[in-house]
Amino acid sequence: MPKSVRFRTLTQQLNRLKKQFLPKINPLGSYSDRQLALTLAYRVLVHAEIEAYFEDRVWEVALNAKKNWDSQGKTCRTLICLLGFSGQMMEAPPDTLSPTKGSKALPPEKIKINKKIDLAINSFKRVIDQNHGIKEANLLALLLPIGIDTDDLDPAWLATMNTFGEERGVAAHTSATSPKTIRSLNPINELRRVEQIIQELLRVDELIDNLMR
Repeated sequence: MPKSVRFRTLTQQLNRLKKQFLPKINPLGSYSDRQLALTLAYRVLVHAEIEAYFEDRVWEVALNAKKNWDSQGKTCRTLICLLGFSGQMMEAPPDTLSPTKGSKALPPEKIKINKKIDLAINSFKRVIDQNHGIKEANLLALLLPIGIDTDDLDPAWLATMNTFGEERGVAAHTSATSPKTIRSLNPINELRRVEQIIQELLRVDELIDNLMR
């Protein structure tokens, strides 16, 4: 299965984090407090890498759609979805382009499709800039506007992303010395979950690539 440059960068970063933070797997499940604290850090940093991947990737697709429109007047699914999910109203065309004396000229964003596309792109950029997570709600806000179909998103994967996002929140906002936090940690479980996430993410990465062809 083809891999984008950004996906390859992500996997390289995740491998680096694995080597730096995860201890060697102990068959008895016995780890020191330091090893568990590093495992907690691994969870938080992996989350950040995956979040950055999504934000970079969807913006790449949006810019590609805008570039093709500006240079060739070429429309695509991404451009349609960006407009559809931008929050803009479907306004009727004006009755005239020549306003009567004393009337204000129509603003370009009311009559120029280029301006409407610019508004949609800018709206999506704000969504990306304000994104803080990889839960289902975050992913839908990032993926649907670039043209990913809901039927192509695995519900089980989205549920895993929700759980991962919630547990990352616990890790980021709870002391690493908290007994509750420490008891819930198991390096092998952390690693397996990340591997499951990345396996499905590779399929999503290919879907994103298809949008740019």
